[in-house]
Amino acid sequence: MTVAVAKTGSNFPLLFVVIALVYRLFCVGYLAASRLVPADTASGAFYHLARRGLGRPMGVGAGWVAVAAYTALTVGLYGFIGAILGPPLSSLLGVTVPWQAVALPAVLLVGWLGLLKIEVGTKFLLVLVTCEVLMIIVVTVANLLHPAAGTSPLDALDLHQLTRGTSVVGAQLALAVLGYIGTELTVVHTRDARDGHRGVSRATVATIAVLTVLYVAAPAGLSVTLGVDGVVTAAQADPGALFVNTARSHLGDLAATIVQVLFAGSLVAGAISFHGATSLYSVYLGRDHAAPKFLGRVGRRHGSAIVASLSQTVLAIAAIILVSILGADPVTVLFYVGGTAGAVGILALLALTALATAVILLRHRPGASEITDVGAPAARLDDRNGAAGHLSPVHRRWAVTAAIPATIVLVAISAVVMVHLDTLLGVGPDSPLPLAVQLTYSVVFAVGVGWSLWHRRRPDCSSAPAGRDR
Repeated sequence: MTVAVAKTGSNFPLLFVVIALVYRLFCVGYLAASRLVPADTASGAFYHLARRGLGRPMGVGAGWVAVAAYTALTVGLYGFIGAILGPPLSSLLGVTVPWQAVALPAVLLVGWLGLLKIEVGTKFLLVLVTCEVLMIIVVTVANLLHPAAGTSPLDALDLHQLTRGTSVVGAQLALAVLGYIGTELTVVHTRDARDGHRGVSRATVATIAVLTVLYVAAPAGLSVTLGVDGVVTAAQADPGALFVNTARSHLGDLAATIVQVLFAGSLVAGAISFHGATSLYSVYLGRDHAAPKFLGRVGRRHGSAIVASLSQTVLAIAAIILVSILGADPVTVLFYVGGTAGAVGILALLALTALATAVILLRHRPGASEITDVGAPAARLDDRNGAAGHLSPVHRRWAVTAAIPATIVLVAISAVVMVHLDTLLGVGPDSPLPLAVQLTYSVVFAVGVGWSLWHRRRPDCSSAPAGRDR
């Protein structure tokens, strides 16, 4: 959030409310459509829903883009982790601790958790997220109790923050979407949820609500203690230290150090989540002959995605080494550019998946216990949680009503973001970076589609778990 303020030059909590409403609409259709596929394939989220709604080639392309986007998000977080924890460790140890010395252990920790049972990583993730939420609440309350002269919590909600031109608003929209990325991953854990689809739906709605409150309250607190313009100035000076500095000012040095550690912990939590999502997508693609088959291998002991997890770990280490050799700023290159590129990919996938869910729901007939992929024979579904394959007429109508406007809005946001990608990335209009991001995703998607078409008639594809839509 603070990096977003620094790059766009404005504090925009109202857009988080707008995006929360869009996400909520999207999730109505998204969660309803996920009920129409078995729990073991609902975990494939973007990939399986796009495949069922728009056909196997489109689904495979979406799956490849998901792997690329979540990988970019994961690797990007490591750069920020190093930058956040480096200074306090340097003060504690009395020697300069380079960001790489923090980022690399974080990569190894996340990679190690990725090789264990999913319950281990989930519990660790829950602890980190809980600490993060408590930290934000404490610092926000402290900020509200120490107002600057002439400030008000309502200053952050001033509508003039949204009238700075289409390019800036487009960047703000994309960065607001970035704040909610991860909520769609609740579906990934359908098989492991205690209450199946119902539990996942509740968790998704609760997550969106909690995030929205935090994204509105935290900027309001910063605006009160620093002033609206002061927030922008402080964020542009050092985006990673904005929250830490206000904590130091109001709560003391010890509290500031704790905030730094907990903030880094929240970034590790994000890396764990995105790492796990990338691994699951890779496994499903590998098993379905939609990617190299070795990616689908899992460990016998823990059932974890060994090859996919190790591949991500190696890729992250290589990225850190490359940025180090180039002498680039890890926050700008890895976190902001990498994270923004990842967010752009997820935004495009949200739009594509929203369209796919609308198609799935429109094809579904209440009372039917089976659903087919485009151009594929019907196959009865089997959800071990007992929730797949059926929607009541009321549920279906509500889901379709939500899915169609969500699709339109997400496509519109994606279009605005793509047109103004240079502003979002913080580069000039002549920079090749925006085109490079767009071409990369286009190539990844095209390769995925091409892979699907090439393997469609291969005999061994008929044995794939999802072979009925080949």
